[in-house]
Amino acid sequence: MMNLQCKVKLVGVLGLCCFIVFVVSIVKDLFKKLVDDQIKEQMVLKFSKPDEVYQNWKEPPIPVYIQFFFFHIENRLEVLQGERPYVRQIGPYTYKELRPRVNISLFENATISASTSRTYILDLTMSVGDPKKDRITTINIPFVTLLQMLKYTGPSEHVIASLISILKSEMLFQTRTVDELLWGYEDPLLKLGHKFFPSIIPHSRFGLFYGVNGTSDGEYLFNTGKNDYMKFTKIILWKGQKSLNWWTSDTCNMINGTDGGSFHPLLSKSKILYLFTSDICRSMYAVFEKELEVQGIRAYRFIIPKEIFANATENPDNKGFCTPPGNCQPGGVQNVSICKQGAPIFISSPHFYNGDQKLVEDIDGLNPSKEAHQTFLDIEPRTGIPVRIAKRLQLNIHVETVPNIVQTGKIRTMFLPVLFLNESALIDDNSATRLKTKIHEMNILLSVPYIILSIGGLLCLICIILFFVAVRCNRSEESIPILSKLKETN
Repeated sequence: MMNLQCKVKLVGVLGLCCFIVFVVSIVKDLFKKLVDDQIKEQMVLKFSKPDEVYQNWKEPPIPVYIQFFFFHIENRLEVLQGERPYVRQIGPYTYKELRPRVNISLFENATISASTSRTYILDLTMSVGDPKKDRITTINIPFVTLLQMLKYTGPSEHVIASLISILKSEMLFQTRTVDELLWGYEDPLLKLGHKFFPSIIPHSRFGLFYGVNGTSDGEYLFNTGKNDYMKFTKIILWKGQKSLNWWTSDTCNMINGTDGGSFHPLLSKSKILYLFTSDICRSMYAVFEKELEVQGIRAYRFIIPKEIFANATENPDNKGFCTPPGNCQPGGVQNVSICKQGAPIFISSPHFYNGDQKLVEDIDGLNPSKEAHQTFLDIEPRTGIPVRIAKRLQLNIHVETVPNIVQTGKIRTMFLPVLFLNESALIDDNSATRLKTKIHEMNILLSVPYIILSIGGLLCLICIILFFVAVRCNRSEESIPILSKLKETN
């Protein structure tokens, strides 16, 4: 039988084990709090004492590029006779994108206001040609826009009809340089209309991104994260209007982890990220797809789901894009004409990826591909910092024959792609090294309690083994006198 002294030792060893477990449980919470405090410290905009977080928010250091791919129409005459368009993709034409914050003001209620100045600088080394020389044959968007206005009754109808009759030479298709199509040119139809009817046609120039380069997209009011780091850079107001609790998806800021309020520590795979995208006049969200590695950093990939561009039948939340009400389009395209001065512009994924198959079949030359046309965000889950982003969107024009307008010929009713853009950013080597160092430090801190628990557990195991060895030795020593007595008796 085990004597009292041995029992006391065993209870002592077990008590030591329990004490170690208790200490580790406390230390674990303590170290987790230290890590959380580090992350929270990085989730506050300090205007009075500018730090690295503020500087990265003000002037993002990570290079961001926007690439434009045009759809050149090879058979425009045949299209007017009712044949399917054959398009040839030309691009990319690549621009470096600069979006520094300007006109910054801090307020006492932990908010900060600022505007984003946008500048695009051509990078010929990453482009297929010179945008000032390369010419693209595409749909005449100003002309189609005026045709769209003819469909609705009102005082402007006769004005537009008169303009079109005056400029009979205006064609449904036109050939322009890439530079003109992007940044603007003086359109003869708009020029005439602006001269006589400036209230109806306010500009004589047109470009898909006319007036964007070197301008601001309006004033934002952000939460600094001072009182709640989970609201870091959350948009409260945009141009004085409530932002519906979304966060901006400006790529150049997201890549630095400064405009991603929903990208919080220990990001959940099931979490939906809400994004606010002012440039296409709508909100979007992304959902988790898979884990992967970027520049040696573990990341979660979030993608824009198919439901975003689904029609109202598949996704009732999209019924607001059926304009006029009840006029819903096939899945894969959404109407943003209300944001584009009435131009019949519809957005989609490039090459109608994830869209209705008919959209692809109506156009020869399209080849939808997940790898080339999917929008995604790769985010480091512990810090919530995006490490790679690609926002890919396509601009399409809805075209159809208009009675009594000879220029429309026998053209089919369809969604004709004009261009798609790829706005992307990848964390650079220096930033990746700093992030990996930060993650390594956090992992070390979080590992300390488990190291202590392992050492404690090993010591307890050693103590228990030594205890039983000692008990066995004691029993052996106690049995020796008994054996001796037995021998003496014999």
